[in-house]
Amino acid sequence: MGNIILKSAFYHSFSLMEQSRFTFVNVFHESVEFDRNYTLPFNMLDSCIRSDGENASIATDLRTGEKLVSRRGTLTFIPCHFQGRYQHTLANERVNIHFKLEIYPGIDVFDGIKRRIVEYSPEECEELKAIFQVQDRIFMLSRCQEFALRFCHRHWPDHYEFNLEKTRRFDPVIHYILEKGNAKTEVPELAGLMRRSVGNFSREFSAAFHVSAKSYLQRELFKKASILLTAPESSVKLVAAQLNFSSEFYFSKFFKRLSGLSPAEYRKGAYVMK
Repeated sequence: MGNIILKSAFYHSFSLMEQSRFTFVNVFHESVEFDRNYTLPFNMLDSCIRSDGENASIATDLRTGEKLVSRRGTLTFIPCHFQGRYQHTLANERVNIHFKLEIYPGIDVFDGIKRRIVEYSPEECEELKAIFQVQDRIFMLSRCQEFALRFCHRHWPDHYEFNLEKTRRFDPVIHYILEKGNAKTEVPELAGLMRRSVGNFSREFSAAFHVSAKSYLQRELFKKASILLTAPESSVKLVAAQLNFSSEFYFSKFFKRLSGLSPAEYRKGAYVMK
């Protein structure tokens, strides 16, 4: 009779502080014509489902000058803060997922990635096209999230660009920005929360987040605006008031500077599928 090996029971729990958080910003299906430069503070996953090679859309990396001609069956991932020029034509049709995948508020898994990721995958493009046709919108968005995460997992960065211990020192400031930040919020107000001089606070914040406190504020304000604009009961005027802009004109100017689109154009695009 062989020896009986008794196994010890164990339970190993992992900290939930170390997780990524997926958030949709926009999901849409379009065939449009425009020529714009913009840098968005969230990720884009673009699937080309129709393209005419003679009049195809072109996306240019403004940092390197590299051009990417739209090709049917191509999945293109554009990381947050990518500086691009987009020349879209009616010869192209695409489905697109805008999303954040944050490891800390305002810090994305793909922050610091400077290049686009391109895959030729006709089967997956057809899969995403079919997902967009699902009538149950809750199930449809759940499948969109699964699709986007599957792509992200294939291209997960080897390391993160940020020291999370340094960023977590700013928890009170970040929570304040997320909960109460608006167009009237200014850097001295944030410095006061940390009991720092404006100069010291600004230097420490920039060192931790690799961006100025003012730029961080603007990015988060834009994210709030882009989500509020997609609400069916909302309007450009209402969102401008909710975010405490002095006028609809200044809100539109702010939004177009960051996205390349006016709030009205962005809002209209949010309902292409509906």
